[in-house]
Amino acid sequence: MWKKRKWQSYLYIMPAVLIVLVFFITSTIFTIITSFTDWDGISQMNFIGLDNYVQMFQDPYFIQSMLNTLIWVLAALILPVMLPLILAIMLQKSRFGTIFKNIFYLPNTIAPTIGALIIMSLLSTYGIPKLLGMMGFESLDTYWLNIPYVNTFVMIIAGVWQGIGTNLILFIVGLNNIPPDPIEAAKIDGASGFSLYKNVVFPLLKPTLVIVLLMSIINSFKVFDSIWMMTKGGPYRTSETLAVTMYKETFVNGNYGYGSAVAVVLSLIVLVISWFYLKRTFKGEME
Repeated sequence: MWKKRKWQSYLYIMPAVLIVLVFFITSTIFTIITSFTDWDGISQMNFIGLDNYVQMFQDPYFIQSMLNTLIWVLAALILPVMLPLILAIMLQKSRFGTIFKNIFYLPNTIAPTIGALIIMSLLSTYGIPKLLGMMGFESLDTYWLNIPYVNTFVMIIAGVWQGIGTNLILFIVGLNNIPPDPIEAAKIDGASGFSLYKNVVFPLLKPTLVIVLLMSIINSFKVFDSIWMMTKGGPYRTSETLAVTMYKETFVNGNYGYGSAVAVVLSLIVLVISWFYLKRTFKGEME
């Protein structure tokens, strides 16, 4: 009877296991195999060894894409973490905390493509640039998303605006779950202001910080929707990230082998960074 119940329990997780096997593991293996071929999605696959990987690191567009991705990652370590943390501290005990939480979380409920369309409308020649031009800043009266490298920072700010709500809620929940006793003890010992948060609150908030940082890093590596909607990686492919390069090479240029190689490199980077980050973060707890 016990063995029968044991096998029945496995049946509940079988659909999820099958989905992972079919849609994740098999597709991962197929992508890795394809990365060693010159497949164009139609003709027969031809094994070419490491040619795609050699070409990748000699491709100036890939190098630019890698640099842009690193800019997104560095920005993800600052803006989407520091700003929600400061706001969470300010709103934790505010009388109007619920109202502001809803306001900040509202952009998060919008699909990335819709958010990108909103930003494009605001930055059009009849939007914010036009308003700044009328105020005397004629040099700013232009379509910012057409300016190489400037558009990357504009899209990063747009991404922070749309994704700030989730991190804000996580930080507020983390702050509310901190036990009051250590904070009260620190206040009795004379701790206050920034020293109280640095020495007591932030260490107790570490689990939430780990989650928020890891989510921000991973999301910055795979950002695609907003970039594709706003610039499609242009002009002259100067605003591409690895995710955009992977999509463009695979589905636009028809270089499935090369695009798969980019996907493999992107996945490896995310896995390695996540592994080292989690290992370093929880090193003290593992020992």
